[in-house]
Parts: sequence; structure tokens; C-alpha cells
Amino acid sequence: MFFGVIFLLLSLPSCGWMRKEQAQKEQVGKVHVQKEQVGKVQVQKQIDHVNIQAQIQLDAGKFQRAIDLWKEIHHEYPQDSNVRSGYIKTLESIKVRGDLAFETRDFSLAEKIYEVLARNWVHFSGFGQSISFRKDFLEKRIVTSRCLFAEEQVSLHLRTGEFRKAIDLSREMYYKYPQDPRVRTSYIRTLESIKISGDRAFEGSDFALAGSVYEIVLSNVSSVGRLNDSLSFNREVLTAKIGNCKKILFENGLEQYRSGNLNQAISLWKSILAFDPENREIKRAVEMATFQFGNLQKAK
Repeated sequence: MFFGVIFLLLSLPSCGWMRKEQAQKEQVGKVHVQKEQVGKVQVQKQIDHVNIQAQIQLDAGKFQRAIDLWKEIHHEYPQDSNVRSGYIKTLESIKVRGDLAFETRDFSLAEKIYEVLARNWVHFSGFGQSISFRKDFLEKRIVTSRCLFAEEQVSLHLRTGEFRKAIDLSREMYYKYPQDPRVRTSYIRTLESIKISGDRAFEGSDFALAGSVYEIVLSNVSSVGRLNDSLSFNREVLTAKIGNCKKILFENGLEQYRSGNLNQAISLWKSILAFDPENREIKRAVEMATFQFGNLQKAK
């Protein structure tokens, strides 16, 4: 009995200490939970802020900036599902913008949007199947958009008679994508179209324009040797047509010269030099007629 009382007296302080320690642990746990809750609230506030700012950038067409915002917060909270979800939503939204531009034939904009996604692929490739598109899709769309935009520009140059620009652009695309059948076909179609323009000018007796057009085609045919077999004409045909234009223009000029119309003769012969600038015979004829015309003007 005596020893029992003593044990009880000794154990009382120990029980108090244990209760106190337990209370402290519970308090620490509550503080930790509170900190976690506060931390989650703060993170969510950051996410909400990024979401709003990213949408503003999307509306302004600043797609790279929208991606950068999510990339930064994802780097800080890589395991947060809300960050991941918001990031993916923005990426999908940008891809939809690219698709819409492509479908409405705004190929220049479509190319730029797809390029932004492709350039940043390394930062979100880890999302795997959570993204509806793959990098190879983006790369194909970039090339397709670029080619279709070039085709539109070529058509515009052809309509405005800017044949050199049309050929230069077609050749540039062909050198970039020599294995692409669409690009190859477009280049051939461009050369054929320009040659036909020359034929129409010849048939309309505009031999100066016809000669210039034929010369443009001839000077570019040699640079696409692999396409020559696919063309309806060759260098010999073009050379012959240019020769006919020069002959007719020279004879018409000679007729004007003999009739005393020196100004008309000079104009006709100069039109030959526009597509055959190194023709010495024509240069001499122009110089002689110009000299005689000058003397006549002085004599008046």
C-alpha cells in the first residue's frame, strides 16, 4: 500500500508531462495543417492570376507570352494538377487558334502559331497523352502553311505581272522542299503560266513584252534541270521564240527608221535591249539612230 501510494505520486508528474507533450504535438499538427491550407490558397491565387494574365495574352495574340506564364509557374509547382490543367488548356487554345487560321486560309498566321507550339514543345512534351496533338503534326502543318501561303503570293505576283517575283518565290520553296510533290507541281505550274503569258503577248503582237517574258522563263529553266522533263517546253523552244520577237522588233524598227520615224525606231530597238541587253548590233543601231535624231533636232 505504501509503495503503491509512492508510485502514484511519482507517476503524476510524468502523466502531466505526457499530456503536455501530446498537446504540443496536436498544436504543431494544427499549425502545419493551417500552413498547408494557407500555402494551397496562395498557390491557387497565383494560378488564378496566371490564368487571367494568360487569357489576356491569348486575346492579344501574344501566344509565346501566354506559354511563358504557365511555363514559369509549372517550373515552380511541377506536381500541381491545377497548374498542369491550366497549362494544357492554354496550349490547346493556342492550337485551336492555329487550326482556325489554317481553315480560314490565313496561312501566314497559322504558320506562326504552329511554330510557337513547336518551338516550345520541349517544355511540355512530358504531358504525354494529356495533349491532343503531337510535334510531328505541328511540323507538318508548318510546312503546309508555308507552302500554301507561298502559292497565294505566287498567284498574286502572276496576276500583277511580277513574273520574276513569282519565279523567285517558287524556286525558293522548291530548294527548301525539293521532295515535296506539291511544291514541285507549283513550281512547274508557275513556269508554264508565265510561258503562256508570253504566248498571249506574242499573239497580241506585243513582241517586246513577249520577248521579256520568254527571257525570264529561259533564264530560270536552267536552274531547275530536274523539272525540265515535266515542262511542256524546253530551252530550244524559248530561244526560238525570243529570236522571233527580236527579228520582228528589229524589222519594225528598221521600217520606222527608213520612214524617217527615228524616235519610233529607237523605241522599238530599245525594247529588244530590255530582254537582250548585250546585243551589240541593236546597241549600234540605237546609237546611230539617236545620233541622227539629235542632229535633226539641232537643225530645227
